[in-house]
Amino acid sequence: MDTCRRGYKMSRLAPCFLRDGSSGIALILVIWILVILIAIVGAFSYSMRSEIQITTNFKEEEEAYQLALAGIESAKLEILSAKESSYVYVNEEGMLIFGEAEAEENEAPLREAELDTGNFTYTMTDEDGKLNINTASLAQIKYIVESSGVDITDVDTIADSIADWRDPNDLHMLNGAEEDYYRSLPRPYSCKDGPFDAISELLLVKGVTPEIYSGGPDEKDGEESYKGLVNYLTPWSSKTVNINTAPVEVLEAVFGIDAAQNIIAQRESGPILSAVTGGSIMSSYFTVISTGSSRDGTITRTIKAAIKKSGEKYEVIYWNDNFIG
Repeated sequence: MDTCRRGYKMSRLAPCFLRDGSSGIALILVIWILVILIAIVGAFSYSMRSEIQITTNFKEEEEAYQLALAGIESAKLEILSAKESSYVYVNEEGMLIFGEAEAEENEAPLREAELDTGNFTYTMTDEDGKLNINTASLAQIKYIVESSGVDITDVDTIADSIADWRDPNDLHMLNGAEEDYYRSLPRPYSCKDGPFDAISELLLVKGVTPEIYSGGPDEKDGEESYKGLVNYLTPWSSKTVNINTAPVEVLEAVFGIDAAQNIIAQRESGPILSAVTGGSIMSSYFTVISTGSSRDGTITRTIKAAIKKSGEKYEVIYWNDNFIG
């Protein structure tokens, strides 16, 4: 009897060469099916993990945003809780304080909180301690620009361009810029010819770089020479400067060098409790920057708001809920 292989007999119904070939093909098909199924399951699993991660991130980002909002609300409460007779000053740690004349010592407020979903922290800046960019004289603007570290050769260009940006006409200052300049840029835009609504508009003004605006190294020599115009100028402030919170450069621009030095000398022994001509010890305009963070700190959201206090009421005059400091 013929045999295909030792130990196997020929069969008319199922010859052994056919039976062995079918088994091999079936095995290969099974393997391929398993590979495809594994790939499908893997892709589905990855997709599900991605969806879960996206959902988790969205949830944590929303929680961080709500925490940042909680910080803004806490700041509003702090501002409204200050008495009308309160004086505003900066303590030795650089924190803004609402002082009370009858208090022996004014405690620094707690501007942070830990909650179940994460935490928030906020800072507060007195805008009345800055020079109002919309009402300041050209001489005062030039003094601030130069004091902030801008090279003397660029001071007139920046100061005149600020004046051209805020004035209602299209007439050039000697070293300024109007519509024709801004329209000639690679990415053209219009000269505002109106008051500044936000100090960040300075970044649109001829000659103002991000380093000059916020502080940083001079691109010419790499040294930390710019103090940042944002620290001295504001579009939101009262008619008088807060002599307790204003930096020396602002005091010099408003009162002159000798008077400014006298004010600084008085501040060294504590906050000044009496206003002077052209200067106050109370404030109405504040900038709050609040940051909410997820529990593990990997996701944060920051809100910047400017708040005006009028008696027992407040008004939000600026809002940026995607602030990047």
